[in-house]
Formats: sequence, structure tokens, C-alpha cells
Amino acid sequence: MERLNTRGRVLRIVATLIVGALTLAGTFFADDTVFPFAPFRMFSTADKPNEPVLVLRTDGIDTTGRKFELNERNAGVRRAEIEAQIERFKADPSLLHSVQESYAARNPGKPPLVEVDIVEVQHHLRHAQPTGEITEVVLARYRP
Repeated sequence: MERLNTRGRVLRIVATLIVGALTLAGTFFADDTVFPFAPFRMFSTADKPNEPVLVLRTDGIDTTGRKFELNERNAGVRRAEIEAQIERFKADPSLLHSVQESYAARNPGKPPLVEVDIVEVQHHLRHAQPTGEITEVVLARYRP
């Protein structure tokens, strides 16, 4: 095993100090966009103990009146994709037409969708424990 020469040790120390300084600065002044020099805030924070936990769900209703969740398997849409664009869908629910089309393409022969909803499911907490109370709020609705 060879020992590092003085130049190698100095370079390693300087690199360590730079990464440490960037991480420290990122921790106090930055957000997720500069990861790994800042913590992922979504993983470093907790929900308020008496505030509801919010989860988005995309529902479809077909021509038979059956209501079911639209997901990656049956509609090719992941929840994260909906969450990332929720403000767009709320402003213009007709954008959900693409979800309806994707469902139709993946499910030939099944009854077509007559409605696509983005639903916010609120799981209510008391002292950080679920109360069992759940509220559902439709944030966007598309009916062709």
C-alpha cells in the first residue's frame, strides 16, 4: 500500500472542505434542487400532528358507472406525474383528456371513461395518529 504524497493529502483536504462548506450552506440556504448539497426537504420534515395528510388519487368512471382508480398499470399515469402538474390540471381540467386517451389505448374492449377526476384524499390526524376520518375533495374533473 502506497502513502499519499503531500500534494495528494492537500487536494483531499481541500476537496473535503469544499464539499463540507457546500453541504453546510445548502442545508441552511438551499432546497431540493441542489441535492446532494442540501437535504431533501420532503424527507427531512414532518407533517403537523393535527393537520391532515394529503394524498392525490386519479379516478375514472366508465360508461357502466363503475368508479375505479387510474394508475400506471391501467392508464399509464403515475401519481407523481399528476402531483407535479396539479396546478395545471386544476386550471384546465380538459388536460385530463390525455389520461382518458391513455386508458382507452391500454384497455381496448373495456367500457370507455366518461369522467376523470383528481381527488385529494385527506387523512385526518390527532396528536400525529390517524383518527379514521377521511375527507375526499375533487380538485379537477374532466367530462368529455
